[in-house]
Amino acid sequence: MPAASRVHPNEGRVLLMPRSFRSLGYLLLASLAFGASVACTDLTVEPKSTVSSANIFNEPGSYRAYIAKLYAGLAVTGQQGPAGAGDISGIDEGFSHYIRLVWQMQELPTDEAGIAWNDAGVQELNTQLWSSSNQFLVAMYYRIFFQVALANEFLRETTDDKLAGRNTSPALRAEIQQYRAEARFLRALSYWHAIDLFGNVPLVDETFPIGRTPPPQSTRAELFAWVDSELQDIRSALPAPRAGQYGRADQGAVAMLLSKLYLNAQVYAGTARWSDARAEAERVIAGGYQLDGNFRRMFSADNHTSPEIVFAVPQDGTRQQSFGGTTFLINASVGGNMDASAYGIGGGWWGLRIKPEALAKFPNAPTGPDGRASHIVTAGHSASMANITDFFSGYPAPKFTNRTSAGALGS
Repeated sequence: MPAASRVHPNEGRVLLMPRSFRSLGYLLLASLAFGASVACTDLTVEPKSTVSSANIFNEPGSYRAYIAKLYAGLAVTGQQGPAGAGDISGIDEGFSHYIRLVWQMQELPTDEAGIAWNDAGVQELNTQLWSSSNQFLVAMYYRIFFQVALANEFLRETTDDKLAGRNTSPALRAEIQQYRAEARFLRALSYWHAIDLFGNVPLVDETFPIGRTPPPQSTRAELFAWVDSELQDIRSALPAPRAGQYGRADQGAVAMLLSKLYLNAQVYAGTARWSDARAEAERVIAGGYQLDGNFRRMFSADNHTSPEIVFAVPQDGTRQQSFGGTTFLINASVGGNMDASAYGIGGGWWGLRIKPEALAKFPNAPTGPDGRASHIVTAGHSASMANITDFFSGYPAPKFTNRTSAGALGS
């Protein structure tokens, strides 16, 4: 979204609301665990950091830093890039990237994409044979609740009473109110992923006591109602559509998330909400977001100039590194005899291809009548994907690229 403050012009991005995704922040806090027990199970280990909830907010800049960490939870995997001090454990850190996991959960079990690798659990997603122990499924659950735990702690530490006790200035208090709305938006976003991917999960907000009885499961319908209420409540506290900082939530992002929530209301809560889904989508359009006349730009390194992206998770090759996000989406789609430099990368990972069922939706691919299939590569590959573990079985379809829409290299 165009904004008063921009990030690096050559950042490639994943679209958060339209289809895939990406994030703002740089890791500004050393070690924020705050009740997210996904990364440590030994309660006898002494803390290795002097940062605690008692002193973390002594500096005025720490509030902005904490919100940056919340956004960064969508874009990076830990305390340094690309790996080495991950937020969650039990899985290779590169595999644990939030957006990479969401993409895999939403695409690999469907008729859209397949991946050639044989890493433990990945073919279970390809073939819809996963169990509750699948490492990617578990990591997705951990990622969601790591985000929820961080958001909850921020909300606990920024109540009126807490801020008054720290003699917080009126100007900073006003700024923190928007941060609180952003934390609630990011928490609602993660809960939408939980609703969509898992159905019934515990509903834990900032009022739930830490370290007590484990939270009970909530129904999908209860979670739906809660996310709906949260988003309605915070809407006015966020900037108007296209008026905020790039990569941060605004009222357009709220409307887009509500539209997606209502679109599946019949599945989530038992009652269709088609007219509400349309009304929220029309709010997005009325806010100034519009279809991009240059379809390829939305998936290029200059897609921050696209008028179609409602909420982005920025990715930057200079300022942040990971093995997820657009790094995964671009590299995993390139291999074989493909020219990696054409996509602005040094080499491919020989992984992702488009499944025949999705390919059938693109007449005359890769030429097609509207250019939307121009990213599909046919040379040297078969269309059938008869052997899903063979990169040459199935057409690669690297939609994202680390080149701009004009062909220049990204960062």
